[in-house]
Amino acid sequence: MVDKPEIIETQRFEDFRGWLSVPVDKSVDFRVVQINQGFSKKAGTLRGLHFQEEKHAQAKLVSCLHGSIFNVAVDLRPGDTFGYAYGKILSFENQKQMLIPRGFTHGYLTLEDDTLMQWCVDNDFCAAAAKAVRYDSEFNWQTDPWPMMEYILAEKDKSAKSLQELAQCGLIKS
Repeated sequence: MVDKPEIIETQRFEDFRGWLSVPVDKSVDFRVVQINQGFSKKAGTLRGLHFQEEKHAQAKLVSCLHGSIFNVAVDLRPGDTFGYAYGKILSFENQKQMLIPRGFTHGYLTLEDDTLMQWCVDNDFCAAAAKAVRYDSEFNWQTDPWPMMEYILAEKDKSAKSLQELAQCGLIKS
């Protein structure tokens, strides 16, 4: 598995009918346990940042099936890279995917109306282990940060604790 989020560029094979691609093959070290899809009606919908604790942690393979998203992964593993944030635009047009290792929190911002995204995970969902980090925490951005716009947020994501608060009260180890 990778040490930080990795962008996978899908090769397209085009002809007069359209195109064919192979998003994942045996060169990608990832075992799918569950496939999730999320549809957002409006651009500016921000979901996350979500993770599962300890033995319930999930690696994710994220793609956008319709529209476009700004996809974000933040390192929650103890060590020098704690709080490192990585963002990338994933879209139907660019066919890019982000492979996120275990130990990261994940979220995304829709950049277009009627956006459908998909994330495959390598571990089952466990509601008791599901946690959230506030999207506007003080991250150490390794890429461009969240695009500026008016965000549409669920109450759960609005009220999530910041990365610093979670570390301070020992809910995650920095």
